[in-house]
Amino acid sequence: MGFLTFGLNVTLDGCIDHTQGIADDELHDYWRQL
Repeated sequence: MGFLTFGLNVTLDGCIDHTQGIADDELHDYWRQL
């Protein structure tokens, strides 16, 4: 069975907003290599 890696952006005050992050190539490469 394979591994599942899940990432979630949360600020210190608990705000979760997926529209505020920038998913560029560098970020995708980071999660792919993780």
